[in-house]
Amino acid sequence: MSVTLPPGVESLESYCGLHKEGGQAVKLDKDLLRKVIAIKLAAAGFEVKSTGDDLLNVASDLFRVYREQSRLLESHLCPIDQRIQDFLNSVLPPEEAVNLPSRTLGVDRYGLARELSFPDNGNEFKNSEITSHRLSNGQVLHNPLADKRTTSGVFHVADYGLPVPADKIAVPLVAYARLLKKAFEPPEDLNTLPYTANWEKPASSMVSLQLRPLVCPEIPGVSPEKRLEVRFFVPGGCVANLDFVESIFGNAGDPNLPECDAGLDTEHWTGTTGCVVLAPHLRKCLKKDLGLPHVSEATELQKAKGVCWTNEDELYNNGKPFKITMRDARGIMVTILADNYFGYCKKETKTQIGLTANVFGLAEEEHAGGALAFKAVNLGEHLSSNPRYMQILVPDKEVKNTHLYDDAIKLLGDNVTLHPEGYATDKKYNDIHILPEDFDINLQTQKVKFTNTKTGKVETIRVLPNHTYVHPSGYKVRVERHPTAPKWRLIGTLAEPCFCHKPSTVSGGGKSEISKSLEDAVIYGPIFIGDYEEDMKLVETIVNRDYSNCLLPEYKPYRSDQSRPILSTSRTLGSVIKLLTPDEIYTQEHNDFCEKIPNHIRAIIFAIKSNYNEDMGKEWKKYFTVDITNGVPGHELKFKDRHIVGSYLRVGFWKDGIWRNFKLRQDFISADKVQMEDDITASVVVPKEQLPGLPKEYEKYPSLKVSQNCEWRLFQRP
Repeated sequence: MSVTLPPGVESLESYCGLHKEGGQAVKLDKDLLRKVIAIKLAAAGFEVKSTGDDLLNVASDLFRVYREQSRLLESHLCPIDQRIQDFLNSVLPPEEAVNLPSRTLGVDRYGLARELSFPDNGNEFKNSEITSHRLSNGQVLHNPLADKRTTSGVFHVADYGLPVPADKIAVPLVAYARLLKKAFEPPEDLNTLPYTANWEKPASSMVSLQLRPLVCPEIPGVSPEKRLEVRFFVPGGCVANLDFVESIFGNAGDPNLPECDAGLDTEHWTGTTGCVVLAPHLRKCLKKDLGLPHVSEATELQKAKGVCWTNEDELYNNGKPFKITMRDARGIMVTILADNYFGYCKKETKTQIGLTANVFGLAEEEHAGGALAFKAVNLGEHLSSNPRYMQILVPDKEVKNTHLYDDAIKLLGDNVTLHPEGYATDKKYNDIHILPEDFDINLQTQKVKFTNTKTGKVETIRVLPNHTYVHPSGYKVRVERHPTAPKWRLIGTLAEPCFCHKPSTVSGGGKSEISKSLEDAVIYGPIFIGDYEEDMKLVETIVNRDYSNCLLPEYKPYRSDQSRPILSTSRTLGSVIKLLTPDEIYTQEHNDFCEKIPNHIRAIIFAIKSNYNEDMGKEWKKYFTVDITNGVPGHELKFKDRHIVGSYLRVGFWKDGIWRNFKLRQDFISADKVQMEDDITASVVVPKEQLPGLPKEYEKYPSLKVSQNCEWRLFQRP
């Protein structure tokens, strides 16, 4: 997996806890993290418990020197904090000036925030805002007090800079300034670091984190990716929020180091800055203390929005959680969250990405969902490899195979084990086999045939259940048991996916559902037949019909021989479905014939085709029967005395509450999917000429959208 990390970040593991192949990194070294925490606390002047070695004692003089230097430089801020401070100084009135904290405990590598969220000798922590548990599998469970979001009266905006939307609550600038000042003054119990909660003298400090979220994807050879900078400040007791945030957006390192300064990274920085201050204690602030007007002096809009007071003891926002932000056209945004709901920390980062995208231009932040969908099909019991059907868009005529087994083996190198028969097996997943390009798989004989490219000899190996056989093009064929019927089948999956992207999605609009398998909505039931004798006569007529002249003359040179009988082993189930479906490539006579075939007859033919084998010959009818009940033929079709199963798709309800079911093609298999997006996506539209190597089907589009997920972990929940 190729990824671009923000400058100053040494590795993917230290950034977001993942390894370069994309999976969860090896478990973090807890002893190392505890030593780092001890050093940070000692350097900040706190009394620290022994780490079991002489490190703290040996470095005690160094820590005293460091603390003295920090005291002398107390008014000095790191570059990102200075940019935020300059913004506040330029906006807030001098009498309401607010200073960012110059001394916080910085979490500058992934995993520190999680370790700080628990006592050094315990697996549980609880304060007024959160309860945390360390689980036996090494994961954690954080339960914030507000584990449910609400939108009523939540979003407040300082009456400054950009216009305040009508559905938001405009708040006087003085009230915002006082809220921000109080935000940096959390009460002692909320500011206590969980890691030190059981110490004789617990440490109390705000904790800070730097993020570099993606705003605009890279266009290789044209423009680099663009990122903004975001600073988080939380009370020590709420450090678990930072554990959640860095798991999604990564940890951008120590903001005091020049290599982590976005201001020196002119190639990738958008020039915009965000700041989020978590302050759940602000729910206890009084309206009067914040400088809001008395109702007698308030405007009609302030009265309507509740931005005034009648009684002196009225709480701001009635004591309910809220968030308030201040931003302007410079792309700088400082937000206060008076709510410990984890989702708001993520959503606020998303909001700041959106503001930056608008200020930066060309880029867009999308509330999107998406997945790579690999088209799959039920191949029945037999497949003879044909490159024409192993691509997304099936060509009008037969194509020459350009994907060779020997080339694939060179590409795979030491990742596969070579067998003397002339095929290979993946070393990591021994149920995946790479076959020569002319392979033929037959479940009825339970054999795979192919030509050994070294000897030229035709080889045969056994078909194994639940194994996957791969064509040199990447086309996969897996042997899978039917979910409800006692039958095995071949499932073919394309190597090249389709990227399904659902942008600009409102809440509940289905952005998560697009990445879920359709299989959850598929049910299985019997194949019904009407009058057995009459229906089977019609089926026999259709099966025995001559189709040699069904194609229009101009398509004959490019299509397979249509004279093949429907039940011939040289015809796949898919080709039979296509043959009996009206299409512009067929004559009018053939299309009229197909239009007259009743739907239930077509389903019966497909069911017969999927169960037919050569041993039946022309006597195939006797294998497909119905039960006789009270001397009357039934209506559920059976094969060799077992019910034939069809698949149906459930789509909503009728007005009377009954499910709406639709019959699926007999060869239908839901696509294999890989989730790519779940909430926050950065995108940019570029001319197609700037994207070399595009497939031919993109030639008709003048421009294309390039999108990239902004989150390192998908579908996350606190």
